[in-house]
Amino acid sequence: MRTDAAQGGAMLGYLAVVSRWKWLIIGVTLLCLGAGFVYVFTSTPLYRATAKLLYVPPVTINNPLIQSGSLQAYQQPDIGMVSAMVASTQVTERGFKLLEGKDTSAGYLIEVSRPADSAGNISETVIGIDAVSSSPETAQDAAGAVAQAFIDVRRDTKAAQVEEALAAVLAALKGYSTASERQSAEYEQLKQSEQALRLQLQSLSSDFSIIAAPDLPKEPFSPRKRHTFALAGSLGLILGLVLAFLLEQLDTRVRSERQMSEALDMPVLGHLPPLVRRPPAMANVQMLSDPAGPMAEAIRVLRGNLSFTGVDSDIRSIIITSSVRTEGKSVTSSNLAVALALAGQRVVLVDADFRRPRIHSYMHVPNSVGLSSVLARRAELSEALIPVSLDARGGEGEIALQMTVREVTPVRVMSSGSRRAAAPAPAVRYPTPEAGGAPLVDADVMLRVLPSGPLPPNPGEMAASQRLGEIIHALGDTVDIVLLDTPPLLEVGDAAAMASRVDGMVFVVNMDRVRWPMLERSQAQLERFPCRKLGIVVVAAKHSHQAAYRYEYRADKGSRDVTPVTGRE
Repeated sequence: MRTDAAQGGAMLGYLAVVSRWKWLIIGVTLLCLGAGFVYVFTSTPLYRATAKLLYVPPVTINNPLIQSGSLQAYQQPDIGMVSAMVASTQVTERGFKLLEGKDTSAGYLIEVSRPADSAGNISETVIGIDAVSSSPETAQDAAGAVAQAFIDVRRDTKAAQVEEALAAVLAALKGYSTASERQSAEYEQLKQSEQALRLQLQSLSSDFSIIAAPDLPKEPFSPRKRHTFALAGSLGLILGLVLAFLLEQLDTRVRSERQMSEALDMPVLGHLPPLVRRPPAMANVQMLSDPAGPMAEAIRVLRGNLSFTGVDSDIRSIIITSSVRTEGKSVTSSNLAVALALAGQRVVLVDADFRRPRIHSYMHVPNSVGLSSVLARRAELSEALIPVSLDARGGEGEIALQMTVREVTPVRVMSSGSRRAAAPAPAVRYPTPEAGGAPLVDADVMLRVLPSGPLPPNPGEMAASQRLGEIIHALGDTVDIVLLDTPPLLEVGDAAAMASRVDGMVFVVNMDRVRWPMLERSQAQLERFPCRKLGIVVVAAKHSHQAAYRYEYRADKGSRDVTPVTGRE
């Protein structure tokens, strides 16, 4: 059973490769077919006419002089000997004479073959004289003329041999000058040989005869259209498949989610549709702008799967990172924060990317004061937090940000995912120089955003500072979940520095951007992360329902855009 399953998986893998490179295979096949088409319609058509000759063994004369001669060399039709004789000057010149008065301007080529009968059998005594020409009439005339010339030359050669033997016999007879010598047995034998040779010379014929005159060819034998097209198509298909599998081996793109999950040793928490790249100023949070769209549905699935990752222990703070930039970690962070808040959890979304912050663009909040301001002690944490109310106000789908602050009733996430209310406690405050301080968060506001703030000159030191850990700890003790959007893992070490300050990590992988070497380097770094590795969020997943994962940022009249309150300014 396992062998059958493995074979079935291998076959599906091969089919997946063919499907991915189908346009390459089709293109190479069409290219080869085009080359075959050009060859067929630009090549000169060639016609072949064949004259069939039957070999008839010559009659052997019972004479020592004849038996020891060269006539016995013609007992079997050697095709090599026949080819040499056909190409000889005697046959060629005689063939030219027989073709006098006929049009041979197209030229011709003579070949010797052993033709097969209708049943496909090849006879040892049949020789074919083939004439190839671009003109069917020339091929027919040349085959017949050369075949006849070959027969005549063979006959004349045999006649010359017989005459030579007869001359030898006559010369021997002249040696018997006296009457007594002419009475000897040798003389009588020579006289018999003379008579036999003269008889043979009178009845001499060629040992080859034409049994099938050449027919006028109706169709050219070259180029063969069907054969050429079939060969070109087969060659193109094979070449395309070879190129496809070769490029598949050289391609470093991630194709399989299963292999990716095994390489990173983390489960897949969710799948997000391909991201449409727009300028940050045009970006919206799809959970608000298109709550019924595919992105929002995918985020809801991610939210549900993420809720099961805290079974063994409470997960209060999570960093969201990726291998390289533009993989979609900021989109994932902002949408997941809204989804968790809409589900009733109190969330703080922290933009911990001090190099290329994007959260303020997606959430449409000001970035003049933020996390860098708090770390540099230029602002209080309560001042940098921007509460977001997800209640519709003023119009359909309109979201407002509020800067109100109230006392907090901490709510924790139990291991089973249920929520319980703790006893009333004072508001969690970050140390402030003002007398009495100020409440850190408002219990009625489910979502708060802590932007990155002004870009600092020392982002690496801020990411690794103890003060950042204190801020994350204070926020984690106050709300249900803290999400931190961090820089890419392979570009800077900020995410690795923050890993010891949080409870868990979510890794975003964009299959349109990531490559296997990136995943291998990321996996080597993730192994050293002290926090819990919760899982992977796959962006632009390649599966059968890919068409359903397309979306666009829309700025419809009723879209739920986040609008910041500028009362701080």
